[in-house]
Parts: sequence; C-alpha cells; structure tokens
Amino acid sequence: MRKNMCLALAVVMLMGWGAAVLAGDAAAPLTGSFWYAFDNVSHVQPGARILIWATVPPQWHGQNVEIKDIEPEPVARIEDPASGNTVIEWLLEPEPFTMAPTMQPRHFFFHYDFEVEPRPLHAALDQAAMQDYDRDAELYRRYTRQETWLQTDGVILDRAREITAGLDSPQARGRALYDWIIGNLDFVVGGRGPRDARSILEARAGDCEQFSILYTAMCRSLGIPARTVTNIWPNETRHVFAEIMLPGGSWVPVDLSVGQLMLPEGSGMARPAARKFIEALGLPMGDAGYMFGNLYDRRAVITVGNNIAFTSPTLGRELVFQRMRPGGIDASPAALEVEGLGKDVVQGGFYVLGQQPRSESEAHDLVHLRLADRFFAANRYDVVEAGCRASLDAKPDAVKAWLNLGRVYMHKQDYYRAEAAFKRALKGGAGNPQEQLEASIWTHNYLGNCYDLLGHRDLAQEQYRQVVGMGNNYEGAVDYARRYLENPYDELPAHVGAR
Repeated sequence: MRKNMCLALAVVMLMGWGAAVLAGDAAAPLTGSFWYAFDNVSHVQPGARILIWATVPPQWHGQNVEIKDIEPEPVARIEDPASGNTVIEWLLEPEPFTMAPTMQPRHFFFHYDFEVEPRPLHAALDQAAMQDYDRDAELYRRYTRQETWLQTDGVILDRAREITAGLDSPQARGRALYDWIIGNLDFVVGGRGPRDARSILEARAGDCEQFSILYTAMCRSLGIPARTVTNIWPNETRHVFAEIMLPGGSWVPVDLSVGQLMLPEGSGMARPAARKFIEALGLPMGDAGYMFGNLYDRRAVITVGNNIAFTSPTLGRELVFQRMRPGGIDASPAALEVEGLGKDVVQGGFYVLGQQPRSESEAHDLVHLRLADRFFAANRYDVVEAGCRASLDAKPDAVKAWLNLGRVYMHKQDYYRAEAAFKRALKGGAGNPQEQLEASIWTHNYLGNCYDLLGHRDLAQEQYRQVVGMGNNYEGAVDYARRYLENPYDELPAHVGAR
C-alpha cells in the first residue's frame, strides 16, 4: 500500500515546485529559556573548571529571534553567518568545596532566555523555474560536500540516482527522494543504530533525525544543497527536519517524519494520536506531500546543520560537533570539558517554554524532574521524590512525575503505593510524545515488575504482554517485557532506577 501511495505522490511531484519560498505573517511569539545544570556536586577540587558550548536559537529565514539574560556571561559568542548559528562558550571556575555530612550538594546553572517570532514557510509553485546553481558559490560548495554522517558516494549516490532517474530539476529530484524515504523507511522513536547515512539506508529505519540525515546526504550526492535543522515544539519536544536550497538561493523546508505521519497508514504512532498531533500543528491530515516545501509555524529552530565547526577562544583550537541540540552532554561528541568535580555529578540541559522559573529554587525543582533518570543512576532517589512532589503540586496529573514516583516507591519496597502511582501514570496527562511512550510502554513494564514483587504473577504477565503487543521497542521496552514474561522480576530494589 505504501508503494502505491508513493506512486500517487509522484504524480504531484511531476507538476514541479518553484524556487521561491514565501514567508507568511508572523505567528505568536514563543518565549522560553534553556537551562544546563551540574547538580549533586559534593566535591570541587582546586583548579576545577567547567567549559561548555551551546547554540542559541539562530536568526533564520523562518524566524526572528531575541536572546535575553544569558547567565553567566559567556566568555565568547561565535557566529557563523552562512548558517546563522551562534555558539556561546561558557567558562566557570568554581571555588574548591568539600561537602560535610550535614551539608547539601551544590549545583551550578547556565541558562539563557529567548523569544522566537516564527514565520510560516510555504513553497510557491513556479513551473518555469529551471535555472541552474552557481556551483562555484561558497554556500553551494558547503552544503553539497561530504561530511561525517553525510556520505555522498557509493550506495547513497547509487540509490539517489536510481530514485530520481529521468528527472531533471532539483525540485523534482528533491521531491522524489522525499517520497521514497517516507514510503520505504520505518519510523522508530528514539532511532535505531548508527546515525550516518549509509547505516540508515541499510537499516531502512530511524527517527526524525535519521530520516533527515539520509535525505540530506542523498540530496547532496546529486548536487542539491541540503542540511538538517533542529527545532523545538511548544510541548518542548526536540525535532529534526531538513531543507534544500533551490537555484536562486531559496531554502525549502522538508519534514520527512511528519510527512510520513500524514500518510493514510502513517508510521510510528496510532492513528487517533497522529490525527491529534497533526491537528495541533495546524496541518492538513492525509496530505503527506504538504511537508515538502511547507512548514508549521508552531516551532522554534535552535540549530542549523550538522558538523558545526568553530574555534574556541579558550582552547585556541577548532572543535567540530556532528550535532548540537543545543550542546553540552546532548551534543555529539559532548560539547563540554569538565575538570575537578566529584564523580556523582548529575548534568544535563532542557528547555522551558512559556512561563519561566521565577527563582533558582524553582529552577532546581525542574532539574530534579527533567533529569530524573540521571538522578536515579546516581542513586539519589530522595532528589527524584522531591522533584516529583513539587511537580504534582503544580500539575496533579503529570504522567512523568507519577511514573518516577512509582519507581521511588519500588526502591523503598512500598509496592502497593508504587502500584497506585503507576496506575495514576497510565491515566495522567502526557506533555509530549516521549511522555506518551513512557506512559503507554514503560509504565506497564514497571507495573508488571511491581506485581511480580507482590507475588501476582498472572497480573504481571498481563502487563508484559501489553508491551509486547504494542510492538514498540522504545529504549528496549519489548526486550525488557519478554525477559520478565519468561522469568518473574525479582531484582533488588536498588536496580529499579536503571534500564
């Protein structure tokens, strides 16, 4: 059925797309902040240093940006006019510190506030636009070259040529590659395997970033300038799409994973959830071709491109990151250097959109909630519990808070309260797709563990079967369920925080 749908979409592709992208009226501004935290710091050695890099939302053809209140003040702001990216370099040299038994661990925060005014992007039809690229232009050379993750030779080039055989214009070729990828790759939340184009093509599966990387590499292999773009949605979920540059210099957005979701059979999400998601973005359900050349306006772009290279003033040498989302430990490789902190430090970054934390205490509560998995790994169940309770005071049906509170109760061997918390998680309100997966997949696994520990083997197996039946191996959920379908869960409570 999917192959037939691709043929139907190819008919539309033959109409041709023009080189112009029109920016519509400005949408409602999106305000927010990015926080990066080092928490649970029990020891700081003399000469300790934290050096961290992060991008800020860039000035991009689909948005205007104002950056406010960067704290601490960066030691450098490094700009790339071609992409629009700005990388900030933070340097902190904390005073030596050793935590006494009666003291609380310390924390260090880095953050910036921003306001993004997005503009809708829509491709304009112009069947007469058949001009060629200026192949000597620096921008053309930059976005058609082979890079790490973005191979343009071998099987990538061969398959791209096969898909676009008989097509002449960059628009038609770009559309044919779009149709092929959404018709032949399986969407897997969280991805599968390596993130280079060759591996993705071989696996025929991936997440939004992997779809976009393969598309970008295939376009480049045919001499079509292409790059990935990372954005956040109002629900604070990060997302990656692609864009291609057409002759004349206009960039056209191409969102492959959302486009695939708009196919009648979809991919990666149940139909009712998909409809709700598409409607929330204001998109026409069922028109997968819409996402070639058009972009929803409810988003904020945070980074443009892969292989982001710059020279660090502090280190005096060039650094290259395959991705920055927007930096720190979430970059590849990690965009930070840390010296002289204790072993149990918990670190990570996250966005807060809309109402901002009014105090450092509120920000600290958010850190405990957003980085709960990392506190579990550090065996700080007390910190997770405090963060969950603070979250539930503000939002009584917060699914992630109930899920994590259930894990805390399991650690305490309070299995009946854990059972109640997991059931609340299944009924709670998920803020984004990842939380929906946590609620519908991992909560069943944990509830099964809880029933095993209570001696209710039949109820436990029922929970594990539900996970297997869903067929989504998000973070190994199905493998986990199958393991305990065969043998009851009887692990020590201290292991509850890990998966």
